[in-house]
Amino acid sequence: MARERYCTFGTFAGTAGLAIRFFRPRRELRGIVTRIYSHESPAADVADPRWLIVPDGDIKLIFPVRGAIACSIGDKGRLHRPSRIIVSGMRNEPGRLAFPDEVDAIGVILAPESAYRVLPMPMHELHNGTFDGEELFGAAARAWQQRFMDHARLEDRVAAIQAVLVERLHQRRTEPLVEHAVRRLRASAGRLRIEGLARDLGWSRRQLDRRFLEHVGVGPKALAGVLRFHAVYKMVRSAPAGPLDRIYDYYYDQAHFLKAFKRYAGSAPRRFREQSDYGRLYIPD
Repeated sequence: MARERYCTFGTFAGTAGLAIRFFRPRRELRGIVTRIYSHESPAADVADPRWLIVPDGDIKLIFPVRGAIACSIGDKGRLHRPSRIIVSGMRNEPGRLAFPDEVDAIGVILAPESAYRVLPMPMHELHNGTFDGEELFGAAARAWQQRFMDHARLEDRVAAIQAVLVERLHQRRTEPLVEHAVRRLRASAGRLRIEGLARDLGWSRRQLDRRFLEHVGVGPKALAGVLRFHAVYKMVRSAPAGPLDRIYDYYYDQAHFLKAFKRYAGSAPRRFREQSDYGRLYIPD
């Protein structure tokens, strides 16, 4: 399998030794899987701090080979055991990750318009939550877990995960208009007028909302808010402290920007820059 690139992060917000590797999705999964990455760190490097996770408009499958992963979103939290698939749904609230022990995990990032193709439930049931794969897939999750745990090499584990995703592709009917609508919202970074989008598709606003909830996990307005924030989030994390004139491409004024940023990141930009942001590791600028 082709490796897209290899990155090793040194000291990052007080934590050293994080090894992040990226893998190219199989041809059959392009447009469904946007990124595949692995995260490996010894226990001494991950015990502290807790990592901030901001909403990014994606759905995720996480495969912890070694080390438990604690995840909290809003007022909900749970500890996920190693060797058990984790499913993280669409989020519009900030959360936290903590790694009590060493980390050896593989993450698969699913595009919001097409994640439903490989997941067996209405997507709104996953909203702002993380779930054990066996809660959602039943015995199939146990078989999937065994397939990737049977391999010692990271590359072989990634290949086994992708093989199962390809097998799941044709288990649900596709919704081309929903996928088209989400892609348009993503291309506009959430700035497309929702009423105009519904009209272009020949749907009422209620129909659009219902289809987004079932196949994406949130309504189009909520997704647009996350996408708009995420475009600005990437500017804030990469820019030195100071004014960001481009925020006015996304928000009417500074007050609206600050309100949205605090909602999705949990703090104002200055405080955000002082935190350990997990998105820096796997989300490109």
